[in-house]
Amino acid sequence: MRINIKSVSSNLFNRKHIMKVSICIPTFNQAQYVGQAIKSAFNQSLVPFEIIVSDDCSTDDTSDVLKALAEEIPILKIISQEKNLGIAQNTDSCLRSASGDFVVRLDSDDYLAGEYVKTLANLLNDQPLAGYAHGAVQEINQFGAHTKIRKLYRQPGFQHAEEALKAAVLGYRVAANIIMFRKDALQKVNYITGRPNYVEDFHLSATLASAGYGNIYTEDVLSFYRVWVDTGKVRQRRKLMEIIGLYKVFEEVLVPAFISRDWNLDQLNQSRSNLASRQSDCLGWDVYTPEEKLELKNALNQLSSSNKALSYAWLNMNGYGKLANSIFNIKNSSKALIKSLIRR
Repeated sequence: MRINIKSVSSNLFNRKHIMKVSICIPTFNQAQYVGQAIKSAFNQSLVPFEIIVSDDCSTDDTSDVLKALAEEIPILKIISQEKNLGIAQNTDSCLRSASGDFVVRLDSDDYLAGEYVKTLANLLNDQPLAGYAHGAVQEINQFGAHTKIRKLYRQPGFQHAEEALKAAVLGYRVAANIIMFRKDALQKVNYITGRPNYVEDFHLSATLASAGYGNIYTEDVLSFYRVWVDTGKVRQRRKLMEIIGLYKVFEEVLVPAFISRDWNLDQLNQSRSNLASRQSDCLGWDVYTPEEKLELKNALNQLSSSNKALSYAWLNMNGYGKLANSIFNIKNSSKALIKSLIRR
């Protein structure tokens, strides 16, 4: 069944100040999902200016799916990479290809609700100091079944750059990585070039805050975020890169930003200690050799060498991971309860 072609011009400019929106979808071997992502991007109440899919040398049927959809969707543009770039570089290439004023980053196994573009474009259009807009998401599993709704522990609306920078100390502050950016903001911070793998989005959001851009959050559920069962332990195997990336977020972005503003570094150091403590559970995973665990331990020590972080590392390294996790979970449950009560 073919998609009904909409009149792009009549929908795109139904408000005087609505600007052009590009939706960027980097993909690799997601033939079973990429079509749903593209159709959700096209079937918006406010049709985007363009949809760009960057195929990172997929070896499945992705190419055939894209060719078929390109015949039906006039605003679909396909980039076929000549060599496999990896997720960060392919995403960077896709974002840089956008010509819209606002740029949506959408992974090819996720999809958008029909009001996504209209809602977030209006929010960004009304708030020129925001570098990006984001919302709550409906989490789904690999089969598309709804699991839980993800919302942030913050008030909806605009968050100033200084407030966003301080919030970044606690980690990446989005419900899921489905975001509409202001293109000018991406250009100012050089997109995601040179950012560490697996935490490039956290690095980018912190950099945008440091550069003076706030962000807008809505509690409306505007997208669907797929969470996979990690049967091949892929996420575990990339843990070292993630820890190194977290270190770089602090050293390359947050610490310089705090120093330049003459802010106290105590909160940064406490956050690094908490992150290293939480991440140290990997030292108890059987997927790693003793040599790999030593490498992980050194990376964790670089992130934080506080007494707390060293204690959690020792517990996990010496077979007391369940005890360490119990302590951490009790503390996190207490904090979550307090936050939920505050929001009421």
